[in-house]
Amino acid sequence: MLSADLLDRRALALVRLVDAWGRPVVGPVAIEGPGVRVAAKGEGRFAILTAAGLEAYTAQFTLPPAKPAIASVPVALDLTPADRALAPRRFELRLPRDPAPAHAAQAASLFQSVEIELLPSSRAAPSGSACALRVTVRRKDDQRLVENALVRGRSDNGLFAARALTDARGEACLIFPALPLAFTGQGANVEPDLAARVVAHADPVTARFHAASDLAAASAARTSGHADPDSLGAAFTPDFASGAAVRLAAGRQPSLLIEWEE
Repeated sequence: MLSADLLDRRALALVRLVDAWGRPVVGPVAIEGPGVRVAAKGEGRFAILTAAGLEAYTAQFTLPPAKPAIASVPVALDLTPADRALAPRRFELRLPRDPAPAHAAQAASLFQSVEIELLPSSRAAPSGSACALRVTVRRKDDQRLVENALVRGRSDNGLFAARALTDARGEACLIFPALPLAFTGQGANVEPDLAARVVAHADPVTARFHAASDLAAASAARTSGHADPDSLGAAFTPDFASGAAVRLAAGRQPSLLIEWEE
């Protein structure tokens, strides 16, 4: 492949996709966004080559234009992994990145990759000492299944946390990737499991609500964009003290039903 044209263009960012274990996502992932073009770099890394509104920035590999300012353009990326054990999601990437070589060690630098976590889907399975918490979310007033709800779990001691998005069946799988086989208990004893709490939040604007009879059509429907777990997490502060109680244990797959109300 001739590379002369590529050498005379400025890339916008390098993103690195990881799973709940922090491992690189090695399978194919479709990355879509306004004017976005990407190039796969291997080991879960993708170079963002173009994006709408940043044409002048990528036109040539010289000093970047003064506008747009660094990190002033939010670009919504919809990521759809081929691996059905990973859930699709939206991520807001702030562009352009800082191209100054003197700032190469800083978090906002073009030379630093942006890590994006692809959350587990309801098809995910635990491995090793992981615990897979399977949660179903229903709307309280009519018992419809809630799609695009953010489910968060945290152990009562605050040491272990996980999150996931619900699918069209209202199901989410929270992976706690590395639980010990036993936990410290009272009186110098050990316990086989650990107390935790789970909460679910949904934005009525982006959530979808399905009756059980509509699941086949809902699962097959193509939506205009994915849910953004980071945006949902920032909008809703979790009150774990009032969350649903559950026990976590290595290698186990507990299940839980949560009723959500607006």
